Amino acid sequence: SIRWLEDYLKSFPGAVIFVTHDRYFLDVIATRIIEIDQGKAYSHPGNYTAYLESKAIRQQIAGQTERRRQRFLRTELEWVRSGVKARGTKSRHRMDQFYAVEGLEAPPEEREMDLLIPPAPDLGNVVVELEGAGVNVGTAAHPRWLFRHLDFSLRPGQCTGIVGRNGVGKTTLLKLCLGQIQPTEGTAETGKRVKVNYIDQTRMQLDGTGSLLDEISDGNEKVQFGNQTLGARAYLRRFLFNDQRINERVDLLSGGERARLMLAKVLKNGGNLIVLDEPTNDLDLQSLRMLEEAVADFDGSVLVVSHDRYFLDRICDQIIAFEDNGVTVQAGNYSYYLEKRQAREAAQRAQAAAYAQLNSPKQKSSSGKPRKLTLAERKELESIEGTILSAEEEVSKLESQLNDPEFQAENFNDIPGLVKKLEAAKAKTAALYARWEELEAVAGSAGPQTGS
Repeated sequence: SIRWLEDYLKSFPGAVIFVTHDRYFLDVIATRIIEIDQGKAYSHPGNYTAYLESKAIRQQIAGQTERRRQRFLRTELEWVRSGVKARGTKSRHRMDQFYAVEGLEAPPEEREMDLLIPPAPDLGNVVVELEGAGVNVGTAAHPRWLFRHLDFSLRPGQCTGIVGRNGVGKTTLLKLCLGQIQPTEGTAETGKRVKVNYIDQTRMQLDGTGSLLDEISDGNEKVQFGNQTLGARAYLRRFLFNDQRINERVDLLSGGERARLMLAKVLKNGGNLIVLDEPTNDLDLQSLRMLEEAVADFDGSVLVVSHDRYFLDRICDQIIAFEDNGVTVQAGNYSYYLEKRQAREAAQRAQAAAYAQLNSPKQKSSSGKPRKLTLAERKELESIEGTILSAEEEVSKLESQLNDPEFQAENFNDIPGLVKKLEAAKAKTAALYARWEELEAVAGSAGPQTGS
């Protein structure tokens, strides 16, 4: 649905105003971003990436201005303290300038969550293992399968993202992975050493009737942070709750504050398998980035259900996607899954076009038989797998180079050219897959062929 909306808005001739934390959406659609910060509005031309660059420059300039102001104040303060005689010999203008600069407001310090996850206890070789798993929510007479024949393995240190439309069975798959339900068919195994931390979709793990301190530590001044003991107030400050708010009622918190409190409450328990069910819905951009960094540094395993493609890109190394024709398990992050999905769809379109062409009258010989591969096409079909392998190796090589920070630093000026080269290599690979499908379709329709 989000991809459809993006495609629609790209061609929409009118103006669009939207409020969102979806950074992928902002990158694709936005041409100007208005940031509300500390009661002020800042206008940044461009998309989300341009906004980040513009904000970094703005903060750098503000920091430099504040440092110059502080140096001026230190110098003038020494002069002011030098005595009445010295002040009497100086210009009144200098005193006015000192008080004017002293009264300027310093730029507000941008506070960030200090989001830490306790070290993960050791895991065995298996965290979650599904073999031929399926879940039927209907009856035997009238089955309604959410998914079938699913093979999936979650290993220690892996982060797997689950994506798909609402209502397709993502949360049901989570429950299956955690052993909360049994599969209708196939097997589902959860490792014996797995200790789960689960952040649920509806935030129902917040009691909501007491204070922040009650939620975090049952009113105690200490909290258990994995195997450590921390002060509850200091722990809440990490999540941007100051000491004055520690006794505030939870039901008065905003959606974003409730989400931060949920993270504070659940993540402190430790565990070696963290399950995030739509964790980004109410988090602001700053909190999202901190959560991403914490999850990326976590040594245990992670299962995450999310529509936030930017979040999935940063933390996931495996994607389970609920598609129209079944469930697909794809190694890599969300962008890599999309790339592979588009290649599959292109190959399917090419195959359908090839079949349609074969079944048309023009593709049949005068005797009504489908055409056969020519000698050149047979040679092309025999060698095309090797050609595709070489093309995929070229794509992998370019991706490795572009993802290497040292390579980026040493070859910064070559990056734009390499990006274009990577796009061309991906397009070539997709075209080769489509051609392979086309040749296979012709060969299959003609039956076994003998050499000419």
